[in-house]
Amino acid sequence: MKRGFWIVVKDIIKKADVVLEILDARMPELTRNEQLEKYAINSGKKLILVINKKDLVSGDAIKGIEKNYSGRDHVIISSKSHKDMRKFVGAIKSKAKKDALKVAFIGYPNTGKSSLINILSKGGRAKTSSESGLTRGVQYISGRGGIMLIDTPGVVPYEDREEVMLGLTSSISPNKLGDPEAVAYELLGIFKKNNPIALENEFGLDAGLDTQELLVEFGRKRCMLMKGGIVDERRAAIQLLTDWHKGKIRI
Repeated sequence: MKRGFWIVVKDIIKKADVVLEILDARMPELTRNEQLEKYAINSGKKLILVINKKDLVSGDAIKGIEKNYSGRDHVIISSKSHKDMRKFVGAIKSKAKKDALKVAFIGYPNTGKSSLINILSKGGRAKTSSESGLTRGVQYISGRGGIMLIDTPGVVPYEDREEVMLGLTSSISPNKLGDPEAVAYELLGIFKKNNPIALENEFGLDAGLDTQELLVEFGRKRCMLMKGGIVDERRAAIQLLTDWHKGKIRI
């Protein structure tokens, strides 16, 4: 885990009444930080798992999330839905009966923290971008209904599989990856395991192929060829991951 993050996050958790861990609905388990969750709970704080971007997953995937998180304090939302935002605000306010409620938003880069803060804030002051890791430092933002919103830098504790996990969770731009092909293979493996039919529907690919063959066919169908008709796998991987980051393809 990045040095100094825990110094910041522990201080924020101490100051907050409610801690929101923002997860990506496409891969909620990969965007969880159980060490953070344990610290918040042991500190006596109310913790809500906010599973964002449900608009990027199928109805079956949402049912699976509901089953997996049954018994946990969570909400499944899309920051694009006004109805979901009412549910989101209700979940927050139900956890602490205070006039001046301090709410900490914590999670990985690009899980949608800033977008959610903008919806709840008076002036939409949190910066957002499709470029990974935009937020710098801690921001305190006045929210509606007397809520104080605390935005934190993204936490990235991926260690030995850091680049693969950063690429999968949109925490680094695909063209900045040292080995985008490895990340693309992992993503295609997730599709093969969780929603193989999407490989045909979204890409026109045969789910029976292995992940390297799938990437080659993805590039071939998009005419990403080098001299001699060889598929440029790096270029194909970057395009696949870019579409993933922008929400153009869904699990």
